[in-house]
Amino acid sequence: MVAQLNRIEPSTSAQDFFKNYISKRTPVVIKGFPDDATFKAQRWADLDYLESKAGDVSLLVEPMHPATQQFGSDVQRIPMPFRDFLVSLRSEGGPFHYLTTQYSGEDWDALTVFSPPTDALADDFPLIPRIMGNLFLQQVNLWLGKSVDGSSSGLHHDFHDNLYILLKGCKRFVLYPPEEHQNLYPYGDVHEVYQNGVIAYDPVLRADGLDQRVALKARMEALEQQMNAQQRGKGKGRMNGEADRLQQAYDEAHCELMKYEDEDSEVMNGNQWAGEEEDFEVDGEEGEEDGDFGSLAGDLEDGRDDYDLLMGNLDEVDDAFRAAASGDEGSSGEDADDVEKPSDKEPASFSRLPTAHLHKHLKLPTTAVLPIDFSPELFPRFGNSRAPFVVELSAGETLYLPASWWHEVTSSGSAIGDEKSENGTNMHMAFNYWFYPPDAESFDEPYKDKLVWDCLKAKAGKECQKVNLENIDRESVLEGKRKRDVVETGATKRAKR
Repeated sequence: MVAQLNRIEPSTSAQDFFKNYISKRTPVVIKGFPDDATFKAQRWADLDYLESKAGDVSLLVEPMHPATQQFGSDVQRIPMPFRDFLVSLRSEGGPFHYLTTQYSGEDWDALTVFSPPTDALADDFPLIPRIMGNLFLQQVNLWLGKSVDGSSSGLHHDFHDNLYILLKGCKRFVLYPPEEHQNLYPYGDVHEVYQNGVIAYDPVLRADGLDQRVALKARMEALEQQMNAQQRGKGKGRMNGEADRLQQAYDEAHCELMKYEDEDSEVMNGNQWAGEEEDFEVDGEEGEEDGDFGSLAGDLEDGRDDYDLLMGNLDEVDDAFRAAASGDEGSSGEDADDVEKPSDKEPASFSRLPTAHLHKHLKLPTTAVLPIDFSPELFPRFGNSRAPFVVELSAGETLYLPASWWHEVTSSGSAIGDEKSENGTNMHMAFNYWFYPPDAESFDEPYKDKLVWDCLKAKAGKECQKVNLENIDRESVLEGKRKRDVVETGATKRAKR
């Protein structure tokens, strides 16, 4: 038995969308593309247009896992120019790789909002669709592959709210709410599920999707700006009490940040954060005015959706911060939680349930293959899971998915109603926005930590000005306006993660 999602019109107001879906952490299908005048991503279905706009961009593509016949694994990605990737998709034979989220794999602040090749396509879409109101943008991505029978992402969850826009092909989503994690066997050990549904595998993750260390640094910068403004202002004698309060708050944030740094040094043994001390300078010598908070969610590496690496997926991380993969599943009488865990790692936010087992349990068609030694007795709690939503998304439709909702996505090309084209047969293409998950119920102020988010929004405005210098029109965002809803949004949502 499966459940169905509500379907709404693209013209729904941002306020109603927040009230009925975002604040309630409820997924919904939007029957069309975002209705912003600047949304032109439907042009990308023409591969010739894509090549002319972004063919020279370098990126990484993901091969299909040879054993499981699915994507979303730890298979090493392959570097190539976007033009060459498009050529490979036009061919009749394979192998057909998959374009997913792009990570640098080097510096923790190297991931930008505009994931390649979207950086070369940024004049074809609004920075924040009108319907998303005042959420803070984390990243945009292009997803592109080719499949006749359907290829699977594997069951997993992300850490940010997702606006998923299907441009070509069709996608079938199997959706479970965050609280089902106990029945879905994630690779990672769940530390906490926040009230807004965000699943954390490490206490460094906040409910709003920020790395606690980044939030502390932002808090310190905001407090220092307030102290500097006070010193330049009038009535210094009357403000001594306020100055003391600001200084105390600054010292407390500094102390907590240093505590995290000490813990990082102990846990990581100097490996993860080596060479990154400059990112956390707090004595005012580095970056107080123009400093970079780096990746707002933490470090990343190639081949990981969202920030699985930070949340429990580094080879160097202590076992206390992640659960290893369980490919050696032992005897059929054992629970998958109790079997010996080998050294090969999968993302913490991925489920150990084989995709073929999930599909067969739900009586869905599948091309996934069960492991040779599979037994359903390895996953006894899976039978206790609630009926999932199963969503058939067609080209021209959009899915809103709140952070940490579990989803398995089967992608196929033109087999389910998408028109074939000479150079695009059986391709599937999607464009998505990731937003930091709101932890407050206010449309105008969707994040509780106002001091931190005001600081980040101010820095986002500066970053958006840099984007404007690259001929990307973001005037309406910089003014903080929503043309359709006429609401104040604050600064732009341009942020480095």
